[in-house]
Amino acid sequence: KQWYQRRVAITAGGYLMREWEWNSEYEQEYTYIGEYRCNPGFELRNAKIFSASEEDYKEKYGWGKCIDEEDNTPDPENLPRCVQPGSPEPCNMPEKILNGYRVEEIKNEMYDIVEQARYRCNSGYMMSETWKGDIGWCRSDRTFELPYCMDPKEWHTVEFELVSGFSKMENAGRVRARHNYADGSSGDWYAGCDDHFNGPAAGAICRSMGFRHGKQVTADKKMKPISGLPFGITNIFCYHDDTLIMSPSCNADKYGQLGWPICTPEEQIAVQCFNEMWKVDVGFSMVERSGKMFCPVKVLKEGKEMKLKNMDIRVEWGGVHLESGDDYKTEYFKEGVHYTTNGKFSLKKGFKARFTGDKKEYDCFFCDIYMGEHIMNPWPDKNHNCPAEYSEDGGMMEDMDMN
Repeated sequence: KQWYQRRVAITAGGYLMREWEWNSEYEQEYTYIGEYRCNPGFELRNAKIFSASEEDYKEKYGWGKCIDEEDNTPDPENLPRCVQPGSPEPCNMPEKILNGYRVEEIKNEMYDIVEQARYRCNSGYMMSETWKGDIGWCRSDRTFELPYCMDPKEWHTVEFELVSGFSKMENAGRVRARHNYADGSSGDWYAGCDDHFNGPAAGAICRSMGFRHGKQVTADKKMKPISGLPFGITNIFCYHDDTLIMSPSCNADKYGQLGWPICTPEEQIAVQCFNEMWKVDVGFSMVERSGKMFCPVKVLKEGKEMKLKNMDIRVEWGGVHLESGDDYKTEYFKEGVHYTTNGKFSLKKGFKARFTGDKKEYDCFFCDIYMGEHIMNPWPDKNHNCPAEYSEDGGMMEDMDMN
């Protein structure tokens, strides 16, 4: 067998460990297999042809395939890749959707890869949109969320409303829904039964009402069932928490179509909607004359403010040296050397301390909040009293070098 001179490709950011000839009974060509590894600071992603199963992925980790042809140019799809840790995978956004087509690919500017696309319906059809409108995207698990197009006679949206009763829960209530049709008419209001209802479905309902997130809640005594409202759907659940309820990744069955189960009014779906899944606000203020420092802290989880008194949080106080341009250096203070603690944590003023060092040694001051060894405000913008220009683009303390 005549062999052509081979040129084994080197994966960018990595190196070839070994190679060998491979002649599979299922393939016509003789091929070369190379095993690759990545340089420090890179993460290896297996070639698709060696990732058909978890077993295949582990057994052929880092493999690349090169067919022994005259041009000897390996297909990039047959080689592993070395990428920055945590970087997303490029997407092959579908050119066509149900009764529609792709009009524009949208890149993630940070990684310079396509991960979204804009779509349009064929003539005579109406679009069932995603929560981003006519834009579809791919997820980290390689599944897609796409709009689709329907005949106007079949097209509808689902409108939701929250009925809170006398409950004091914010943006929460029993849910009622109705269909809105292409001709502008609307159906009757109905309730959903909470059998098999899940968190992603609560999120889908809340996104339909303009919120970013949602969760299923147990209705309190003041959030009574909506009187006189018939059940319309049941078995409502979604597989992904980034959809609207009309998404193909969500399920809803017409109530009674299976003949069971029967739901009681207390089983009407109840949700709470919110925009912040997790947010930490850290402030800072200093009394110039006395050197008193205050570091108020507010933590939101699933839209609800958390009580911090019994949590394992602590404060680190520090000073900043401003340099030329927008450069700066920071350092953490030591208690007893630079400051003394002034009382316990309070809900209104947060952590309190008095600076006892020489203020002239620093241009401005800051505080950071930790839970154990983990910083809670990694991208702060209000935790200091430095000039405003150092608060742009996510806060001056980003990429800090703590001494």
